[in-house]
Amino acid sequence: MPNRQDNATGHPLFTNEYLIPLLELLAARGISPVQLVANTRLSPRAVGQPGTHISAREYDQIVRNAYRLSNDPLLGLEHGRRMSIASHGFLGFAVMASETLGEGLSLAVRYAGTRTGLARIRFRQDQEHCALEIVRAAALPDSFPFIAHNILSTLVTIARFLTRNSDTLAPIMRLIESEQRPPAFYEQLLDCEVEFNCDQYELVLPKAALSLEVSTANSVARHNAEQECERLLAEAPGENVDLASRVRTLLISYGSNLSLDDVAERLRISTRSLNRQLAQLNTSYRKMVEEVRREQATKLLHNSSLKISEIAAELGYTDTSNFVRAFRKWMGITPLNYRKLTKHVS
Repeated sequence: MPNRQDNATGHPLFTNEYLIPLLELLAARGISPVQLVANTRLSPRAVGQPGTHISAREYDQIVRNAYRLSNDPLLGLEHGRRMSIASHGFLGFAVMASETLGEGLSLAVRYAGTRTGLARIRFRQDQEHCALEIVRAAALPDSFPFIAHNILSTLVTIARFLTRNSDTLAPIMRLIESEQRPPAFYEQLLDCEVEFNCDQYELVLPKAALSLEVSTANSVARHNAEQECERLLAEAPGENVDLASRVRTLLISYGSNLSLDDVAERLRISTRSLNRQLAQLNTSYRKMVEEVRREQATKLLHNSSLKISEIAAELGYTDTSNFVRAFRKWMGITPLNYRKLTKHVS
């Protein structure tokens, strides 16, 4: 019976925005699109056009071609450095509009499946540090180092951009491989400390870095982009739909007053396992409840004539002032001002 990783290889990557910077990188080394797409069904012209869909196996072949032609085992690291935050679509916009780096990383962890089915990101933390671990999600071991390097390099680049290169960031990149170049080469390329011969690919940050404010924060823009990410994740192959999205579906269907025990029972897992798996996505059941309430609140404010007090009661708040306080925290404005703003826009 095929396993989840085997199934993932047959699903398409959604578009090839990530290949375009690779084409540019290799072109500077004299490698043409014709060479890059050898042994695939893709045409050299199509691979350079935004919106072209590409399967995981074709992507794997392109990566193997790129490694062979460039003879550069660190190609993925350089590729990740070239990725702009806009290259990540709605996920990039949601991350860029987050209030803190921790919030932005939570979105990256949760919605990575909207961009690729070849890898997942796990989050963990202790009292002093947090780590983002890159986990292979498809049976394509040859291209996984490139993918892991790319994601780690991209995360460092985005984190520095969002926090205006704060000294608090102090990232450490951990790689499975031994040194392929002198350490100074890595530090110059990535602008961070690199450790080798590690057990997994991961990016380690001081826990204090999660609280760093994002210079481009925008609550309304983040909310809109996050809704698009939810839509894309729902359309993604089944193995990319993470536990958080399943919890979210239950909360929408049965109401945000659903208890943690009720959700765990419906998902047929223990509450301990539910909490642990949500923590790996850098979220919690309480945060999930707030997310659903925020989404339902904005919809009701925009699409209904219910009073603010009625909306508060609908969402499970016994005190309207608590709802107003929560909404201001979510969106940066009061529910009444949000209603006026959205009515004016529409």
